[in-house]
Amino acid sequence: MAFTPHADWRRSQFRTEDLLLDSNLYDAKLPLHLAIANGCVQLAKRMLRCRPDLASEDAIVLAFWKGHLEIAELLLDERENIPELQNLVRVEAGARVRKPAILSSVLAQDDTKGVELLQRFGPCPSDFGADDKQIAISEATLENATLALDVFPWLDYPALLDDVASQGFLPLVRLLHERGHECSTNAMGMAAANGHLEVVQFLHVNRTEGCTVDALDGAVLFGHIDVGRFLIEHRMEGASPNILDEVAANGHLEIVEYLHSLSSFDCTVDAVNKAASGGHLEVVTFLLTNRREGCSRDEVVEKALDGGHLRTAEYLLSLDYPFPTKIKLHGGGFDKPEMVGVLELLLAHGRPCDPGWMRSASAFNNLLLARFLHGHPNYCCHRDELKTAINCGAWDVVDFLLAHCTARISVDALQAALSFGTVDVVSRILQRRPKLGHDDLLDLAIRRHNTEAIQCLLTAGIGKPRACLIKIVRRREHSTASKLVLPYCMDTVDHLDNVLFLIELYEKSDRRSRTLQLITPELTVQGTWLPKLSRLHQVWRRERQRCSGLPSASVARLMRLVNMVTDGELKTQLNRLVAHKRSRSGRPA
Repeated sequence: MAFTPHADWRRSQFRTEDLLLDSNLYDAKLPLHLAIANGCVQLAKRMLRCRPDLASEDAIVLAFWKGHLEIAELLLDERENIPELQNLVRVEAGARVRKPAILSSVLAQDDTKGVELLQRFGPCPSDFGADDKQIAISEATLENATLALDVFPWLDYPALLDDVASQGFLPLVRLLHERGHECSTNAMGMAAANGHLEVVQFLHVNRTEGCTVDALDGAVLFGHIDVGRFLIEHRMEGASPNILDEVAANGHLEIVEYLHSLSSFDCTVDAVNKAASGGHLEVVTFLLTNRREGCSRDEVVEKALDGGHLRTAEYLLSLDYPFPTKIKLHGGGFDKPEMVGVLELLLAHGRPCDPGWMRSASAFNNLLLARFLHGHPNYCCHRDELKTAINCGAWDVVDFLLAHCTARISVDALQAALSFGTVDVVSRILQRRPKLGHDDLLDLAIRRHNTEAIQCLLTAGIGKPRACLIKIVRRREHSTASKLVLPYCMDTVDHLDNVLFLIELYEKSDRRSRTLQLITPELTVQGTWLPKLSRLHQVWRRERQRCSGLPSASVARLMRLVNMVTDGELKTQLNRLVAHKRSRSGRPA
């Protein structure tokens, strides 16, 4: 970690394609690519000095892709000294995120250094399709897009002027116009929808392509009243029929008022209906006061309530719109604090307390609503609520339910907590229901590479550490879990038994060099206890009882392990154990 003070090391299992590695092979480039992907400049530099054979052109591509320009510059500087940096290792799994992705990453940077470095790198035009170029321009800054089009002539594509206009890059729009680039009606349409008034004005004055109704539609739907006013005053395309309905649905009061004032834009009952569904009370008030279309009388209050918009519903009720005879809330408003008032209103009108309300409150982490429902006399806890809250990451509600809900906690809730690695939640669940602590939970946590859950379960004494370790020690992807589990395999008193287990672990592994590396420190610790016991003869008597029935093959296995041990004191103790085994099995010393 001394070389990675600012790295964001992910606890979850990484994907090889995200590191431009081959998922089907053991790829020795993994450490270098991990350092590059996490922006560890000094660590990457040290690895290159020690292992230049790990370098490839893929490393440069990865640095560009992840936006670590300092590392990209370092690798470009080292290309003359490290020939391997010229080699591209083509990996099918990573092909889709290789060079096409670096173009977007570079053009999205805050300065032009990335474009300059990419020019040094020398990308091949055939690496980028039209879609790749379009995505890159859509994510670019004006400065980077301008420079990139100068140094990479191949970046041009048929819809370039349309996309530059959509971004609002007026200087670049002018430049491309002067160079004779073509565009379509999409140029003005997308510029209008994104609120780029100056681009719309330039295209209107200097181009002949014009626009369609999409231009005015986009401007007013996204709230750009200045663009909408310009198009209405200077162009004849107009807007789609009943566009006022959709503007009201989006809650743009100023534009609703403006379009209404022109007396040329119609709407339907959907204008108020949709505004009520969105909780746009001011729009609802304006339309009902100034328009004659009205709304769906028997449905509009339900629409407001379903969206969790209490004030809008109360306003409509004050105008004598009827309270719905039947209503089924679909969850759209359960994330809002006002939903407490909505449910109070429903209960006051005789609606029964629905068990689904608490599940929805749990799903949206609405703690105020959860408290309200829990305090209602007709509410009954259900065990699915805790599971729902955990699965949705609603930790405020999880904390409340664990403290107040008396429903029987399900094993699904515990497994969900384990999958999130929420050690505190797991501990509290096990305190409530110790019987849920099945041994297979440790296997589950190990399979999911959830180190927090593994540690939590081991600390709680759940699982069979020795059986788990024997299963996972041979697998490279479980090396971290193996290190966590190993100390819990050691008996606090019977050190001789611990040594014998470590020997068994070594024998059952088909990756013995890795296993020996894992167990040697623990062998050293356990071995040092043997001569320090106050009554050593009792240890040997117990050991003789254990070893009397062992076949001679175990002696040979132990001898092979002794020959690999370098610690002097431990080796002496193990040699004594070998000699004793030989005497018990009748083999010559």
